[in-house]
Amino acid sequence: MVQTSISSKTNALVKKLRKLADRKYRTEYGEYIAEGKRWIADAKRLCPQNVLAVISSRSAFDGSADVVLDDSIFDELSFTENNQGIMALMKIPDNTDDFSGNYCLFLDRVRDPGNMGAIIRTACAAGYADIILRDCVDVYNPKVIRSSMTGVLGVKFHYADTLASIAERDYVTVGAVLGGKDAFAAEFNFKKVCLVIGNEADGISETVLRDCVEKVTIPMRDGMESLNAAVSAGILMYNFKYMKNSIR
Repeated sequence: MVQTSISSKTNALVKKLRKLADRKYRTEYGEYIAEGKRWIADAKRLCPQNVLAVISSRSAFDGSADVVLDDSIFDELSFTENNQGIMALMKIPDNTDDFSGNYCLFLDRVRDPGNMGAIIRTACAAGYADIILRDCVDVYNPKVIRSSMTGVLGVKFHYADTLASIAERDYVTVGAVLGGKDAFAAEFNFKKVCLVIGNEADGISETVLRDCVEKVTIPMRDGMESLNAAVSAGILMYNFKYMKNSIR
């Protein structure tokens, strides 16, 4: 994009960026906004084809942005209270049916953006390259993008209402529940695992749970009811991938 300086709030690009705060328009345009120097540097390195434009505030402009906005306009568009004066207009990758490895994650109605971002970040770090979403918060929500710390760039997202397509790929579906097998004591030797994590308040829905081949629980001290969804997902992702009898 040719470098452009914008001082008007009614500019077409400014209007578009404002709309991208809404999931409806992110879906319609197939684009989202990400903020921060480190985030944008990683995006340029990992998926430069998806970086549609780098946008800077006038006071933070260092010569590298495609578009420069007046500070007041940039601050209005930013989702971060103390922003760094730089954001990127990003393309949402096309959906794909390709799965990358022996470990994937199925998220059932995870609605909290902070939890979603933390789960995505941990999945990327743990090598769970495929995340299947069922009625979840939008993964391109600004709060998810911020809390995932570029994790969204290292995983692929798929969408499904049931576990049927996962089972067809020979993954053993393992649901995280209360009252299941001890996740650390049970003997598992699965070649392909799909870990299923449920809603923060209600857990895995009955329609999904009945298709889970195994059900596991993280042991806790007496008096504790449950763990945060993101914490549970992180513990179990690492347990299943790196337990001594896993197949890598």
